Amino acid sequence: MTHITESKFYGKRFTTPETRLIFADETRYQRWLNIEAALALVQGELGVIPIEAAEEIAQKAKLENLDLERVKIDLELTSHSLVPLLREVQRVCRGGLGEYIHYGATTQDIQDTATMLEMLDAFRIIRRDVRAIARTLTELATQHKETLMVGRSQGQYALTTTFGYRVAIWLDELLRHLKRMDEAEERIFVISLFGGVGNMSCLPRGIETMRMLAKRLHLNPANTSWHTARDRIAEFVMLLSMTASTLGKICNEIYVLSRTECSELAEPYTPGKLGSSTMPHKRNPEVSAQVVLLARMTKYNVAMSLEAMIAEDDRDLRSLRADWICIPEVCSYTAAAATLCGELLKKLDICQDKMATNLKVQEDFIFSEQYMIALGEIIGKQSAHSVVYEASMQAYESGQPIINHLLKHPQVENNLSRSELEDIQSPANRIGAAKELTQAIIDQSNRYLEFVEKL
Repeated sequence: MTHITESKFYGKRFTTPETRLIFADETRYQRWLNIEAALALVQGELGVIPIEAAEEIAQKAKLENLDLERVKIDLELTSHSLVPLLREVQRVCRGGLGEYIHYGATTQDIQDTATMLEMLDAFRIIRRDVRAIARTLTELATQHKETLMVGRSQGQYALTTTFGYRVAIWLDELLRHLKRMDEAEERIFVISLFGGVGNMSCLPRGIETMRMLAKRLHLNPANTSWHTARDRIAEFVMLLSMTASTLGKICNEIYVLSRTECSELAEPYTPGKLGSSTMPHKRNPEVSAQVVLLARMTKYNVAMSLEAMIAEDDRDLRSLRADWICIPEVCSYTAAAATLCGELLKKLDICQDKMATNLKVQEDFIFSEQYMIALGEIIGKQSAHSVVYEASMQAYESGQPIINHLLKHPQVENNLSRSELEDIQSPANRIGAAKELTQAIIDQSNRYLEFVEKL
């Protein structure tokens, strides 16, 4: 094993079968050959090379026709990533017709175009899975629109909210990523066919060839050479990392809310699943932890892609080879995160009884804001804040409800009765616009998902 994604035992936690196949050596080589074949066919159609040569190259540019051991030996001899493969295609073509392969192109044109096709394949898989997560979150938000829970601020109990609204916040963030994906697709996925220094100097009918090849490969033509303009790569890596980070955020909240002292969420348990080799009682949030890890790992790919933007002159191998590392990794990690998170959310245990119990843990502390507002209508909001703050600090020390200390204060005793303060203590009436905000995101998500289903 040279990389964790290749592990027979643990690799499935860091990639998926689909993404592993995209970046496999054989898949990459065949992709390069497909581009060479497509280029030859376009050039044959335009009369740049003989049509007979174009058809012969397209027929022979398949891995099953080649001796990859010869390619491997030539790689050691030449230290060149593409020429040995081209030589092998040339060798198997009849009558010297292989001389026309790679006509007017440069290595980076083929490899950058292949990279774009790899990215596009991974992009569509990840977007598909993120859309599926959005559907699951929409269902969860709908089911739990009125499920009350403690809202927390800086790790402390704060006020009342709903689990549905918590999910709606996750969903809203994920929908923004999906919108970014949809908007970026046309901008990012372009062809490269510009030759040695990016000006098509050795490409007869170069602009026309590029446009026709782009259409054949289902990519967009580029306006100018991007051999050393790597912003599209950086945008792609950043977009996937942001998406993975949101999945990480969701799973981090699941991780936190599954702590024993919270126990409001839990990963599904299946018989035989172990949490510890030495503590038999443990049920660890293994999947949540893994998604958080994957999300954190993607940020290093972002740093690498940004470094690769600083390239020199008209070609710079250092930028190109950085892509070979950061793109497969960010695609693998994000795809794995989407798969794991999607599976987890479908089976997530939502412990509503524990959510209701936790609302009572701190007596009436979660109503301090409403105490302040009620008193503020009489003595002013800022003055009321001071009074409720003082009563709250006394309640911390005494272990009694805030209301007991409030009623000892003259400004409260003379203006509000115990029954009036107790009327405030209804969690269901203290969730503000949570239901309306949740429903708005549910509706937005349903509109988006219905739209993409028709595409």
